[in-house]
Amino acid sequence: MDQRRWKVGELADATGLTVRALHHFDEIGLLRPAARSHAGHRLYTADDVRRLYQIIALRHVGMPLREIAQALDGCVDDLMRAVDRQLEHVGQVIGRQHQVRQRLLALRHSVQQAREPSVDQLIDTMEAIMNAGYFTPDQLARARRRHQDPGFAENFGRWQERCAHIADEIQTAIQRDTDPADPAAQALARQWDQAMREMVGDDGHLLSAIYAKIDGKGPEAATHGILDAHAWDYLKRAFAVGYGHGR
Repeated sequence: MDQRRWKVGELADATGLTVRALHHFDEIGLLRPAARSHAGHRLYTADDVRRLYQIIALRHVGMPLREIAQALDGCVDDLMRAVDRQLEHVGQVIGRQHQVRQRLLALRHSVQQAREPSVDQLIDTMEAIMNAGYFTPDQLARARRRHQDPGFAENFGRWQERCAHIADEIQTAIQRDTDPADPAAQALARQWDQAMREMVGDDGHLLSAIYAKIDGKGPEAATHGILDAHAWDYLKRAFAVGYGHGR
């Protein structure tokens, strides 16, 4: 049995989290170290590290801190259901990417045989590429309906302005070396997420797809220059802490 103990700073250095983030997890009861030193300092055990891995893994796939706590503190079935939901989503993404690969291989074969790909092949491939994007057909349909809401076009410009202003504040926080778990940084993360949620009509699944697109396509391209890579990385680290009150 692993008897090692990690001080909070040691665990932060080893995992890439901040000391403030680990303190926050302790304060909200998500990860309370099992031991204390004679001086009263937090000491994390191997079991604590295993729980932290589960927290980070579930947080990385977009699960709110509140749901993570319920999943980890509940029965095994709760955790299994949470993991199964994410596995289903990943499976859908892999399936769509596999379909694109098959279509591209067929096109490549046609080119190798010095044949002109048929129009049907090109259409099938384009359809597969579109479906393999960051949004499911259902999400795309919901996004189109959202764009048709009264006043959406007028509000969209205001949302962009809000996000651009928040992004500027994030750059200032980065320049000041503000910890992503600092209350000021957490407030910026909350403001960003609130603006985005208003934009998508509080559709959590659609918002997750947008964040996946930012990750996959790159923040500058996906946000039309509002966020750069440094600002997006800073936001994600602030998200991992959970806005100071859990998500």
